[in-house]
Amino acid sequence: MHIHSKTRLIKRSYSKSLAPHLVSLMMFGFLSFNCMGQNDSLFGLANRYYQHNEFSLAIKAYLQIIEKGNQTPEVLYNLGNAYFKNGNLGFAILYFEKAKMLSPHDDDINQNLAIANARVVDKIDVIPDFFIKRWARHLVSLLQSNTWAIISMISFVVMLALFLMFFFSGTMFVKRIGLYSAVGLLFVSILTYWCSVERKKFITDNHTAIIIEPSATIKSSPDTDGNNVFVLHEGTKVMLIDSIENWKEIKLTDGNKGWLESKSIRAI
Repeated sequence: MHIHSKTRLIKRSYSKSLAPHLVSLMMFGFLSFNCMGQNDSLFGLANRYYQHNEFSLAIKAYLQIIEKGNQTPEVLYNLGNAYFKNGNLGFAILYFEKAKMLSPHDDDINQNLAIANARVVDKIDVIPDFFIKRWARHLVSLLQSNTWAIISMISFVVMLALFLMFFFSGTMFVKRIGLYSAVGLLFVSILTYWCSVERKKFITDNHTAIIIEPSATIKSSPDTDGNNVFVLHEGTKVMLIDSIENWKEIKLTDGNKGWLESKSIRAI
């Protein structure tokens, strides 16, 4: 299978707002517009490098965009493609994983991540999660944290209105509709709030990492004199457990643990 290597464009949405401090808004808008223009220009340059097979230059340009704070799924996806084409499997998987965290249901990202993972040397057994946990994770990943939060707030406000309808309506039929609908929306508000918290936690409290060196020797203790436990190879995904100076303790999905030097690994 060949990796889907077409570069993606940055998707951006704009919103209008009014405020009394017009001058401040104009200055902020000018600076923001200038920053977005620089990012767009750099993004276009990176894409041109990529299209001309100058993958090292494309990687540098994409990384500059990320350093400026523009970490979108499109930039991360393109960077993963550039690393893959440049022969850096570990970094390719790292940035595909980062892109997937922000856009978990993107077909191109998932396809390229699967193709890259197929080239990883280490084949580690994965213990499947309980089906309820899988369903919950799928539900949480359907929308972004802010979107879930907005739905929760709207549901809560409408619920309050329905409760008022229940208390002040003189018709029994209307009172029943108001009560049952309010209870249902209360459940929706609580559920979507939980989804918002879990979605944010999934991104900010992620404890997984990728091996980026061709091979990394896993030690029994955080020092070079520790016993060699096993060897992992570029692109393998692990869980981070602890950190001591320049060492990271990792755990595999099959339960094996050990220590490796920090330079061999990058957190997702």
